[in-house]
Amino acid sequence: MAALKRERAAKKRAALKAKADAKRAVREKKRAEKKAIRASGPVSPFTLFVQQTTSGKKGRFDMKVLAAEWKALSEGQKQKYRDQAKKNLSKRRATKQSMKKSPNKYALFLQKAPSC
Repeated sequence: MAALKRERAAKKRAALKAKADAKRAVREKKRAEKKAIRASGPVSPFTLFVQQTTSGKKGRFDMKVLAAEWKALSEGQKQKYRDQAKKNLSKRRATKQSMKKSPNKYALFLQKAPSC
């Protein structure tokens, strides 16, 4: 009787561990996906400007001052930030597209089905 209880308890512990491991794997996968998306860089020209202006510097930065600096830039100077942000956006979209799951049979069926 006692051996049977120990065996059941061991099975229960193993099942709980497997469930926890599965949750951890899902969480790690999401973290990796988010990290890959962030690796594409800023997709806003202003954010890119702020990042490049403040990188390597320590301390707090006044966003009002940075916004004034951004407004003071000429269109030609802003254009390089816009171009880089556009490249980053295309990288981000490609990364997100590569992470999408392929549609299952039911989704394919719905795509082929005529709408009412």
